[in-house]
Amino acid sequence: MDKVVTSQPAPIEQANEAAADPVGVFDLSSAEGVNESERLLMRLCRKSFLSLWAHANLHTAQDMRDGKGSAKEFADVLVVFGDDVIIFSDKHIQFQTARELGVAWPRWFKHAVAESAKQLHGAMSWLRRFPKRIFLDAACTRPLPVELPSADRARYHLVAVTRGSREVCLKTFPCSFGTLQINTDVEGRAHEKVPFTIGVLDRSKHFVHVLDEFSLEVAMDEMDTITDFLMYLKAREAFLSEADTTVVAAGEEQLVAAYISNGDNSKHPFLPDAIGANRPDLVMFDDSHYPGLLQRPEYQEKRRQDERSRAWDDLLERLIRLGDPKLVHPEVEQPNHETEEALRLMAAESRFRRHLLTESLLEMLTAAAEEPGKRRARVFTTREQFDLVYIFLVTPKLSNETDDDYRKHRVAMLHAYCRCAKLRFPQSDTFIGLGLDHPARDYEMSSEDVIVFTCHEYTPAEKAETERFQREFGILGEGLTMREGYATEFPAMAKAQPQAKPKRDDDNKKHKAKLAKASRRRNRR
Repeated sequence: MDKVVTSQPAPIEQANEAAADPVGVFDLSSAEGVNESERLLMRLCRKSFLSLWAHANLHTAQDMRDGKGSAKEFADVLVVFGDDVIIFSDKHIQFQTARELGVAWPRWFKHAVAESAKQLHGAMSWLRRFPKRIFLDAACTRPLPVELPSADRARYHLVAVTRGSREVCLKTFPCSFGTLQINTDVEGRAHEKVPFTIGVLDRSKHFVHVLDEFSLEVAMDEMDTITDFLMYLKAREAFLSEADTTVVAAGEEQLVAAYISNGDNSKHPFLPDAIGANRPDLVMFDDSHYPGLLQRPEYQEKRRQDERSRAWDDLLERLIRLGDPKLVHPEVEQPNHETEEALRLMAAESRFRRHLLTESLLEMLTAAAEEPGKRRARVFTTREQFDLVYIFLVTPKLSNETDDDYRKHRVAMLHAYCRCAKLRFPQSDTFIGLGLDHPARDYEMSSEDVIVFTCHEYTPAEKAETERFQREFGILGEGLTMREGYATEFPAMAKAQPQAKPKRDDDNKKHKAKLAKASRRRNRR
């Protein structure tokens, strides 16, 4: 038995107050960014990656000695998730429309893209050398609530967010979405002669992703979990870095559509399997892929499922902001990084897996509501990820139990269920138990408990004790039935083909108007 980790949030009704004044175990920063573009970026990051792993307005102790001196501002937004570190640089540079394009574009590119890349490489260098010297405040007294990985373990992802070019780009490419074009045949200083086009900035340095304001929203709206977004960044870097293949795309949104349509089962995530084992010398994506994706009924159904799965995100955010591991198990030594590690397991679930988890949890709650006063549990695991097992448990509160007694009893039962699950799934090492109030309760307050139990193999004594728990409490016994099933994220979805026939201009205009309206709604929130 390696460890048991618990985190119990306060009643759910306190969530709104906690969002403004966190009371949980983590020292969460409320910083949102210095200017409006940074605030928009931070809102996107917190929505997708949650408050524990996304941070703005960070400082380094680069110029401080013995607590004296001035702190230096770090990158605009930093996302730390285990060994993966995403560094965002956000620059809003006004495009000089009064000047000739041959003058205005190189100037804008220099300030919006080249300087961002320089800042990102500098930030990555600092993190590699001094991972312990990043702070939430200018006084450098509040360290990050998550541990930064050492340089030998860290995987860095650099993202330059550029703003200010879209209106001019729309005029230059009237049938497009106004996003920067992609052409990997353009390298280095050659960018200055190819307006509104991004290729490879510098092959001798760490890859930098360049996304404008519209394509950033598209990418983060479609890949809106840390796992999905990281998978996209990794696939994108590999796809655009291949020196033997030139990639041309009419905007980032066309790459996003190709990636979603082909899925992660393809040998080449952005290309259909029909391409074969060898990549072509030239791949071109016209402006039809993204509008076509939005029209597919399979995609529209996926988006509806995605909305339901956000209940998992809300649950995680409550655990992050309101969790307190000392409520039930004060004798368990649990530093913050272990609590963060436990929550990170749940946050690492992709959007599709969150959909499956949410549906399983809702089915269990629906069944439990029909049997007031009865304990009910549901086990969730998949063949694709057999090492991780979830146990959902609802237990009724007895009339003579105090709130504290009920919580202690529920956590004890949850612990017992996790231990017994190891008997049923001996090949699995990690068990996450989620305890909830019974849906047929006669009180208004609600709360959640989460336990992460890790065990590679029981000793004979541990196994015998757990078998006794199983017999005495009737936990996951012989009557347990398992449902086998297979679900697909995009059933029967046709693969996106490069060089597809473009949509008519009037269709494109309709889609652009719809997306622009949706973007304005998001920005007002």
